[in-house]
Amino acid sequence: MHSAVATADGRISTAAGSSAQLWITDRAWLSGVAGAIAVVLCAAWFSAHGVLERGLTLGAWQVTDNRLDSILAALVFGAAVMLLVEAVRLRLWHGREYFAIDPLLRRGDWLKFLLTGALHYGVYLGLLGLVVFFFHSAGEYGFNRHAPYYQPWFHLLDLVWTTWLWGGLPYVLLTRAVKNDAQADRLDLAQSAINMLSGLVGKRSRFDDVDRKNGRALLVKLFFTPLMTVFFVDQFPHLVSNIGYLFDGLPKAIAENHYSHRQFNLDLFNITVALVFSIDVALAWCGYMVSSRWMGNQTASAEPTLRGWIVCLICYPPFQMFLGLYYGAPGEREVLNLGSPWMVSLFTVMMLASYLVYVAATTHFGVRFSNLTNRGIIRTGLYGLVRHPAYAAKNFAWWCVMFPVIVYRGYHGDWQVALAQVLGLLLMTWIYYWRALTEEQHLSLDEEYREYRQRVRYRFVPGVW
Repeated sequence: MHSAVATADGRISTAAGSSAQLWITDRAWLSGVAGAIAVVLCAAWFSAHGVLERGLTLGAWQVTDNRLDSILAALVFGAAVMLLVEAVRLRLWHGREYFAIDPLLRRGDWLKFLLTGALHYGVYLGLLGLVVFFFHSAGEYGFNRHAPYYQPWFHLLDLVWTTWLWGGLPYVLLTRAVKNDAQADRLDLAQSAINMLSGLVGKRSRFDDVDRKNGRALLVKLFFTPLMTVFFVDQFPHLVSNIGYLFDGLPKAIAENHYSHRQFNLDLFNITVALVFSIDVALAWCGYMVSSRWMGNQTASAEPTLRGWIVCLICYPPFQMFLGLYYGAPGEREVLNLGSPWMVSLFTVMMLASYLVYVAATTHFGVRFSNLTNRGIIRTGLYGLVRHPAYAAKNFAWWCVMFPVIVYRGYHGDWQVALAQVLGLLLMTWIYYWRALTEEQHLSLDEEYREYRQRVRYRFVPGVW
């Protein structure tokens, strides 16, 4: 789920009063950390107040009255915290240059400014309408047959449509009024749609490589945002219940001397997975959902090769089934069935350490997270040690908990299944290796990435590989 870099405005700058050169993405992790804290605090609040059962209430205001809306409220709250922190950070970084008044307003040409803004708003509304139509029509998402898996996404899509219908025009006008930027204009999806439409109606088309890149970036957003939405709706309630268990059920079990080593292993596994993936998915969702010049996270480039798309998408539903990924290897939970509880503890702790590295890599991106795109260079922290810390950590976690299960089965005579599962695990690792290679091929089109690659020489393990 991670690429080696993440913004379009990531030019090298020199901080005032400092001789050291800094990149604007060097502190992108601040918004990631803020989002992670927000998710955990939300889960604790939900647990303490029974929000998933009774709805979310703030003072006298009933914000939500059902489980799904409450979970989506937590997702939106985490994203809002991230965006606020990033906006403040960028405002401090750019100083007065963070704002730039549109030349039309400077000249007093209000009518042209309003018409241009209304045009872009209308184009965005039309694109959003096409998106809604696509998801309602595509069989994979099951809208017409009321398939339950993507129902949270359809509900969110309705909320997005209503929000943009009423709030989109003020947002577009405000953005164009005080965030004028010619480079950001070229990365604007509405402008790409206008360029394409101008060619269709007989005028000279200005649709170029940048516009095609914008189209590919839209496809990335359309594929991953629904997945992150349903992943979060699935994981967050587990985090809420586990936090409640930490403060209630666990102390009670220990006090009553009912706590066993086996229960410890089960708790460690469940709490770790719920925590790590609730945070990871929430941060990724914000990155996919929001692309804005206010955040400086517009897409500079999107994966141009079919091979790059294939090795990435094959890791996610529904494409996993084509190569048997996550099916050819044992499930992660199967490590809990090993005979020795001490061995289970060892392998689970190793998995936990790896997953903490994995989610920390996501945190580094802040609001700039996205697969298949270049949204700027992340070069600090874990990315200052190796170029693909998330891929390395995720695969190491899998080997920690899956390979012992394979060995256990082989030792007990089920060697045919063990052999097949070794091949499945190798296949998963091989796919992620190729993801790293295709990402580097794409990102090497960026001079800044080539500089980063020279500075950070190792892909997966510092000093080794």
